[in-house]
Amino acid sequence: MNQPQVKLGEKTQISAAMHEVFTTEAGVVYQCNKRNRLIIDFAGSVTELRVETFLRLKKAVDSIDLSNMAVNTQRCSDYELVTVCGCDKLYVLTLPEIYTFKELLGGAKFALELNSMLHECLKAQVA
Repeated sequence: MNQPQVKLGEKTQISAAMHEVFTTEAGVVYQCNKRNRLIIDFAGSVTELRVETFLRLKKAVDSIDLSNMAVNTQRCSDYELVTVCGCDKLYVLTLPEIYTFKELLGGAKFALELNSMLHECLKAQVA
């Protein structure tokens, strides 16, 4: 799988400096250690985020009530607009897209936390 490289003011390019954090059928989350950023490739668009912004985006997506969207028959409940401070992307998501986006962000957060815990354990054993 090709991995994007993001530079300021430029479009995403392929780079070996990116590490895949988590993948689903709908998208991929990469980690760029060089720039200390997470890159979300979801639904055909790529967004570069700081870790704090990634966590705010995950919290915003998690706060969406999927069951309410599913039972609400009003046309305005078919879509949800999601954006957070520090993110220049406005996500316009349908119910199935929100579900898959939640899965992608949740899996990526879990993988990041697991990796962090493993590093802490390794450091504790060395010290």
